[in-house]
Amino acid sequence: MSETEIPAGRAGRVVSGDSVLDLSHLTEPDQLAAISRIERVAVVIVPEPLAAAYAAIPTARVASTVYVPGGANVSVQTGSLIVGGDGLGGADDVLVVIGMLAITSPVTGTVPKRIHVIGSVLAPRGSEQVLGQALAGGTGAVTYYPYAEGQEVKMLSGQVRLSPSVLANSAGQTDDILVLAGQIVVTGEVTSVGYRTVVAAGQFAAPAASRDVLEPVIQIQGQGAWFQSANPRVFNGDAHVGPDFLRLLDQPTALVVLGDLIIEEGVTETGLREKITAITAFGDVIAPAGLVGMVQVLAAEVFGEIKTGDRAAGGSDGSGS
Repeated sequence: MSETEIPAGRAGRVVSGDSVLDLSHLTEPDQLAAISRIERVAVVIVPEPLAAAYAAIPTARVASTVYVPGGANVSVQTGSLIVGGDGLGGADDVLVVIGMLAITSPVTGTVPKRIHVIGSVLAPRGSEQVLGQALAGGTGAVTYYPYAEGQEVKMLSGQVRLSPSVLANSAGQTDDILVLAGQIVVTGEVTSVGYRTVVAAGQFAAPAASRDVLEPVIQIQGQGAWFQSANPRVFNGDAHVGPDFLRLLDQPTALVVLGDLIIEEGVTETGLREKITAITAFGDVIAPAGLVGMVQVLAAEVFGEIKTGDRAAGGSDGSGS
């Protein structure tokens, strides 16, 4: 992330809020002069000959910049891409993937001049030499899996809840590969896994009772947590817990929050103790000062901070939130 101010006298339009800003078709520095600022953009694709002109543009909250050869045939894929080893592109192409790249057969022939992946790469073993020459930086891990003829690579992405039957893969074969990308929660105890390998990229949560079954076959690239309940309350995104929520719960439950957990004023220590068995949060837990101790007791896994509402509102912790 970089952040600069707009120089005095620089005119032009502000590019803001785009997921991908593809400038690869530009050829002259003057074409970039029309942009006065770039902000809140996930990925900017820039021709290498225009790197200096791009550096002169003020930017803020640009997560990643990809530099490609000038005049290259650039193919941009937003979202996860599943492709065979012979379908990556021609020798003069540049492939940019914003998400996971999953390759379902060995890469042995022609590959693009460069492959940039803003995410994880999954490829069969035996592809290391050919693919490694093309991979040109990016973010995320590169994983090579054992390949077998006829195996299926199945991908589930986004916000996904998995039942044990999905992981059992009763309609498939044991050499199959399961790829999970995004926010994945397994509900119910897993007693068997019918996949050779399970790759989880992003945020993954599963019952602690399933850990011995899942750990031998799963590779977690991101954040993984094991919660103490087969059927927790799952919140996709931020969650607010108030007195009414606790009052209406008919039995104690564990919470899994794929974001921040905000415990509202009016919640009592007794209410938390009686109705919440454990807390797993992939963000911060924000609570009244008098409840921080109880939250710490209930916190099975918190990937952010446990902090008071005053700190969250005032930003005194330096997080800027």
